[in-house]
Parts: sequence; C-alpha cells; structure tokens
Amino acid sequence: MTDLKLLLQNLTEEEKERLVLLLAQNKNNKDENNLLLKLPNNHHCPFCKGNKVRKNGKQQMYCRDCNKYYTLKTNTIFANTKKPLTLWKKYIDLMIEGKSLRYIAKELHINTTTAFYWRHKILSVLRKNDNDNNNKLDGIIEADETYIQESQKGSRNVKGRKPRKRGFSSENRIVGLSHNKVCILTAIDRNKKSFGIPVGFGKVNKNEVEVLQIHLKKDSILITDGDKSYKALNNVKLKSLKFGKHENKVYHLNNINNYHSQFKKFMVKFNGVATKFLDYYVEYFNSLKQQMDIFTSLFNTTLTCKVCNIKSKRVCF
Repeated sequence: MTDLKLLLQNLTEEEKERLVLLLAQNKNNKDENNLLLKLPNNHHCPFCKGNKVRKNGKQQMYCRDCNKYYTLKTNTIFANTKKPLTLWKKYIDLMIEGKSLRYIAKELHINTTTAFYWRHKILSVLRKNDNDNNNKLDGIIEADETYIQESQKGSRNVKGRKPRKRGFSSENRIVGLSHNKVCILTAIDRNKKSFGIPVGFGKVNKNEVEVLQIHLKKDSILITDGDKSYKALNNVKLKSLKFGKHENKVYHLNNINNYHSQFKKFMVKFNGVATKFLDYYVEYFNSLKQQMDIFTSLFNTTLTCKVCNIKSKRVCF
C-alpha cells in the first residue's frame, strides 16, 4: 500500500487524470456487462420465445428452436442505438428528476435531437406496456375530465386553425370548453393508481367515456360529477355527485381534482406539448406519480419503438 501511495504521488497531473478516466471506463464496462446479462434475450428468443438459446460471440445469440441469430438488444427499446445501457440508465435517472432535454444532452454528451427521440421512445413503450397489461383500477374510483389547449408544436404547417402568434390579443382567446381544447379522460382509485388518455376535442361524450371500461374492475364504485356520458359504462356502480360536492365524506372528487392540478403543473415545465404526443406525457406523469421503476419496466418488455414511429405519430383519437 505504501508503494502504491508513493507511485501515485510521483504521477503528474495529466497522468492522474488519465488514471481516473481509465478506472471510470473499467467501472462502466463492468456495469454494462452486468446490465447486458439481465436482458431477457439471454434466456428467451425474442422471435419464438423458445429457451433453447446459446451464445454466439460477445453479444450475439443463436436460437436452436427457430434457427435465428439475434443480439441481446434485439426487439428491445435499446436496439440499433449504438449507445451503452449505462448511458440509457443515466438518461432515465435524469428524466425522472425532471431535467430538460438540453440539460440531459449536455450532461450525457449526446445530441438534443437524440435526447428528444429517446424520451418519446421510452414514453411510447410505457404507454404500450400499460395498454397490454391492462392494469385495472379497483374499489372506489373517481373519474373526471381535464382540458389542455390544442397544440401543433413542431409542425411546419398549422392545420384547422390560424397560427397563434406572440402578443395576440386576449380578446381573441377562447374561454371555456371549445373544439380547440383537448379532453383528457382521467380516473384514480383510493390506492392512488391512476389512468388517463386524451379522447377528443371539446366536451366528452358516451363513445369516448367507453374507453374507461376495460380499465375498471367489475363492481367498482365510480364517482363522477354528474355527467350523463358515464352512464354508458357497464358492470360498475355509478355514483353521481350533484355539482361535484362530497357526500357523507366518503364519496368525493378531491383526489381527481388534485390529480388534475398536479398534472397541469407538471406540463408547465415542457412549455407546450404537441397534441399528438399528449398521451405519452399523461403516461409520463402517471409513471412518476406511481413511482414506477422505468428502467426495470423497459428491461422486462420486448416492446420497442423506432424513430420513424415517432416521426409518423398521429393524434391518438
């Protein structure tokens, strides 16, 4: 140990910096290998789901059931990115902390455009995973709608309305419900498990409310503000509150109102989100609110998303 201390003392500043970088690189390589070993493709073929797989090199695998070659990242969100999993993990940690795309890009030394596509690929997979698992709300459930201004942020040509410009008169602003506002149908149970999805423009209708059906467990108690559209739902006990007021201190809409308030505060920091991506950001908010382990969730799914899917995305309703 004494000899090692003397050796370090004799190193120049440049040599010390190179040593620190080398040690950091070795640690990253070790962490990367540990993460690669946890990918499901080590044990199951991503094509036929068979378990007769063997290694064919460092990251390539071979399936003896379907006779196909694949890599550990095949059919995962990490495929074709040419970036290590350790970088993805750091990205997701910063994303959970609510850091901006510019901050993340600078911190991880990646392009801002890459940071943008990574965020939306992650949110796309989380949305698909939630829909596939069909996670259901149970017990006493509160349901209501909230509204966000329609946005075509990032579009070269605005369709369906005149472009909004900075400094436009407040007299031209439409107040209240209108077809320029997107309706987000939301629900939350007493275990704080939540669901939300944009369903259309303006006031909600019966057809849009039916989206909730598959996310509610049978015989649950659904509390609403009295909107008749919710009568279209089956196998739930509907409790309509007049004027949204509580009843017997058990049936109320306090949780869903708080959910709406937190969601709108959450959206402010993005300085506007294109309507076509709004369902992603509802999922983003729900994942953070429920303290989901996003990185583990991405690891355990074979769902994926390509950049071309993000570019071609359309409004979900």
